[in-house]
Amino acid sequence: MKNKEYLAKRDELVSFFSGDNHLKDDEKLGIQFNLVSASLLNYLPEIAFPHHEDIYKNILLHQHLSRLEESFYGALDYVTCENLNKDIRSVLRYKPSIICTFHTGSYRVINLWLTKHNIPYVLVIARNVIAAQGDRFLQSYNQLPGSHKAHSFSWIDAESPSSGLKMLREIKNGKNLLLYIDGNTGSGSNTMSNHNHLTIDFFARQIFARKGIALLAHIAHSPIITVASYRKSIADIRLRFFDPLFPDAKQERAAFAKATTQKIYNMVAPIIKAHPHQWEGWMYLHKSARITVTDEKLAGSANMKPVACERVLFNSAGFGIFKIEDNAFLFQKNNYRFYPVNKSLYHLLSGCMLQPVSRKNIESGLFSLLYAKKVLVSV
Repeated sequence: MKNKEYLAKRDELVSFFSGDNHLKDDEKLGIQFNLVSASLLNYLPEIAFPHHEDIYKNILLHQHLSRLEESFYGALDYVTCENLNKDIRSVLRYKPSIICTFHTGSYRVINLWLTKHNIPYVLVIARNVIAAQGDRFLQSYNQLPGSHKAHSFSWIDAESPSSGLKMLREIKNGKNLLLYIDGNTGSGSNTMSNHNHLTIDFFARQIFARKGIALLAHIAHSPIITVASYRKSIADIRLRFFDPLFPDAKQERAAFAKATTQKIYNMVAPIIKAHPHQWEGWMYLHKSARITVTDEKLAGSANMKPVACERVLFNSAGFGIFKIEDNAFLFQKNNYRFYPVNKSLYHLLSGCMLQPVSRKNIESGLFSLLYAKKVLVSV
């Protein structure tokens, strides 16, 4: 009966997100889509802009599927583990480890899998996630059958000043730690403004990544087991395990943290690239993006040359336009910059998104500026 309920709700979500979700009519979704589009442009520029909207819709779908599946034990019937060899099983069961995962695919099914296999673990998550979803985590855990009752479910507030000591204590007590290295929508301040970060390569650019997982492993002398979820199809959920990373006590801690954090991202990057529509991280990558392009102001130049074109369109691949309540903004994707615009310019640019506009309908100086900045492009 439970499986029938799960399948019905899963299919309902797939049906909903395959339709028109009116992104342009929803203020919040419109802003979020532009941020996702900007990150795809910066980090996976080979994906053409016309595909961005479908990717975003599927990110929303997988986010909802993940939340659904954490509440249904039967979802494990659709899970296949990859590279889960006897060595990884042995480490998980007999040597307290740091399980490092990402917000990919059905990213919460790992909780069910650990519980089913009676592997004791503590979940390390952000404070506002605990406040919003902690009761649901506990309820889902208590509904699961089996011998896991020997281990109580618990979590650690990742933002607590004492979180590091609590994590070390749990490892000493024989429990694994489950952490998401790629942050989440409720992670608070930008990663780049946090002292607990380092710069790593990520696809076409760089990001500021959290180094705490690698540092903790070095301090606790605990291995890191990276695992990532992805779907081969809607009914085929995969958990791919990667070979453990063991800390080297002889290696300087900061060097180990940087090298190991880069290795972790390198492991999972091919999954994200192959299934970009399954990584929730595109929604908040702007918080940790390291962008080095020149910050060009939208200011005019007295020496602009005449432009030889008759009709133009809004450059949706490079810019976004949206409103927050009564305030309108132009969004430059390559550097994540927002520029306030007046209502007149907002309506002009919005109109240029829908169909080509004659340059004769735009004031000459304004046209030259927008064309020079590539906000408008010729048809």
